[in-house]
Amino acid sequence: MPAIYAHDRFGREVASKLSGEIKEIIKRYYTQFQIGLQGPDILFFYRPFYINAVAKYGIHLHHISAYPFFEHAVKVVKKRGRNSREYAYLLGFICHYALDSECHPYVSEMMKKTKVAHMEIEAEYEKMLLRMDGEDPFSYPVADLVPADEVTARAIAPFYEKVNEKIVQKSLLWLRFVKRLFTAKHKWKHDLINLVLKLAGQYHTYNGLLHQRIDNEKCVESSLGLLRRMHHAVEVAEVLMQDFDACVQGKHTLGLRFDRNFE
Repeated sequence: MPAIYAHDRFGREVASKLSGEIKEIIKRYYTQFQIGLQGPDILFFYRPFYINAVAKYGIHLHHISAYPFFEHAVKVVKKRGRNSREYAYLLGFICHYALDSECHPYVSEMMKKTKVAHMEIEAEYEKMLLRMDGEDPFSYPVADLVPADEVTARAIAPFYEKVNEKIVQKSLLWLRFVKRLFTAKHKWKHDLINLVLKLAGQYHTYNGLLHQRIDNEKCVESSLGLLRRMHHAVEVAEVLMQDFDACVQGKHTLGLRFDRNFE
């Protein structure tokens, strides 16, 4: 997945292009829309220091067709209503799906070409976006983009068959914890985290969790390529939102563009 800031930035851009009722729903329940932008990835962070059923479920959702998820989501939104926190969350989720499905094939292609890990490619891209926006990639509080309140967890839970509100909230809290842990404003913390990863033999797998102070020149091409795909995905997300909204209102069934995975 393009990382947390990238998804958040993308969602803001999509929202700025919208009009009418969908835009008003997002404005009214922006907190839920904002965490929807992270899609099922929040489940990856549930008790992240060991393999567990919740994280496996999140990974599973990433690799199967999203169509059944969105079919279920239509039922949830019809039950809760269009003017709801649940619908705002789902609109954010659509943005996540649009960006992932447009970008991940390219990330996989660049992994083969550069021999750089998926996570590092996306971290280098996120650093570029933060700099473009005038932010410091090493001190920016990414964790603050993750709400973890009970109301938000309650809005998220109905969309997932294998988790409840309590698990959702714990996933959000873990995600915030991990992002705070791997935000290294000071060089000593940056170097300490890298040392621990190296001693654990996990540096090349997980170094992308931390914004590295030395840019990886192998990622210049991939970062520019991801930026182009991100711009294209804005229109994709708009169309998917309109399609889903029409489906919720009973105008037609879900379109085939929902029948892809996140990869």
